[in-house]
Amino acid sequence: MQFSKIVLRGAVVTGAAQAIRIIVRFVSVIVLARLLTPGDFGLVAAVTPLVAFVTLFQELGLRQAVVQRPEISDGQINQVFWITVLAGTLCMLVVMAISPGIAAFYGDDRLTGIAMVAGVPVLMSSMSALHLGLLGRRMQFAQLALNDVFGVIAGTAISVGAAYLGFGYWSILFGTVASAAAMLAASWYGTRWVPGRPDFHIDRDIFAFGAHLTGFTFVNFFRQNLDNVLIGKFSGPVELGFYDRAYKLLLFPIQNINNPMGRVLLPVLSRFQDDKPRLREAYLRAVGMLALAIIPGITALAANSEETIRLLLGERWMPAAPLFAWLGLAGMMQPISNSTGWLYLSQGHTREMMRFGLFSSLVTIAGFCVGLPWGAVGVAAGYAVVIGAIQPVQWWYIGRIGPVGFLDFASVQLPHLASGAVIFFIAEVLRAETELADWEVVLISLAISYATALLAISTTKLGRQTTAEVISLAYRVLDVVLGKQARSR
Repeated sequence: MQFSKIVLRGAVVTGAAQAIRIIVRFVSVIVLARLLTPGDFGLVAAVTPLVAFVTLFQELGLRQAVVQRPEISDGQINQVFWITVLAGTLCMLVVMAISPGIAAFYGDDRLTGIAMVAGVPVLMSSMSALHLGLLGRRMQFAQLALNDVFGVIAGTAISVGAAYLGFGYWSILFGTVASAAAMLAASWYGTRWVPGRPDFHIDRDIFAFGAHLTGFTFVNFFRQNLDNVLIGKFSGPVELGFYDRAYKLLLFPIQNINNPMGRVLLPVLSRFQDDKPRLREAYLRAVGMLALAIIPGITALAANSEETIRLLLGERWMPAAPLFAWLGLAGMMQPISNSTGWLYLSQGHTREMMRFGLFSSLVTIAGFCVGLPWGAVGVAAGYAVVIGAIQPVQWWYIGRIGPVGFLDFASVQLPHLASGAVIFFIAEVLRAETELADWEVVLISLAISYATALLAISTTKLGRQTTAEVISLAYRVLDVVLGKQARSR
């Protein structure tokens, strides 16, 4: 099969799987929001960042090294497995050991048990890391997609069932454990790879790649999680619960499109690491479609934050609306910013990735601290301002080490920001001049947002190429799905 067809099939099955995941997770958010209280979510959210800090080291960046390396031996693969299992075991034990300290930090004894249970999926994830890396390296995208679907369905079913039976905040943890167990079983079944004798040596180049990636993950952790810690400590679990739901709702389209698309693109871009023009072309084609898929939707929802929260979560969650609006402004820039990781990893520039991660984390933490006196809303606003300020610096920095430069990024992002300003104005007019229902306002705004985005990107050469690529992709998807050439019009 041709290389391009492998990639296309991967994109099709990954997209289908992500559509299922998004639907299931959206249902999960909506149902659990009605079965549980903000305090339940706040308790789990209070533990999550501190547990996540320990789990930064559960893979040591070695799974991505397996995907990126041009060549890797069976012996090296076995070494990666045992090192990651050892790291995951140590991380789980550390989480369990510090659980009383977590409870003491927040002044709530319930967090001891919550933290101990939250440590169990850590070991499961480390045991599946190598197998997921092998699936990515082999471009077995269909199996990876099935793993994701299997995991999210298992986790959602257990969480909703437990919440319905009255387990409260434990239902969230039970779902996390079930999801990790399902992913572990599916990844081992998909690769059919069985480890050999324990070997805890590691190749120097593989270790260096993983160490720098782990360093980036370490510094980036604070940027992604300190907001939860600060809000939980100074504003309490209820306000943190509102912030957590707004943030998770916003992350749905970003995580469920960005991350799976990266899973397909990283092996592809890694094959092009010695062919810079081809790497640039492939990246820009992908990120143009990514931006068109995600940013107009986030813009429309953020512009109608009150209607969105009331429609999806219910009236009692309305304090989350201003949080969702500010986080939505940051979300308009995150899809492109997050995708730069593909460029760092595919070219082996994890050291530079770590350096920029340190800079962006320090600036973001400063934004959190500046906004903290105004509570969760201030933290969300500080985050949005910092993301906007950092982005041009990020474009300049990554342009120094690869073929994708400042103007390339600007040609993708700026039309969407201009389109977003129009949508915020239109949403305000709809609220002031009409008496439409919430769902009507959101639906009309979404339609106008995507139409306006198409007009905006058509002002650039890359945008016109993206539009043509989307049309072409639709025909090629039909070809893949139906197994024959779609009829030309």
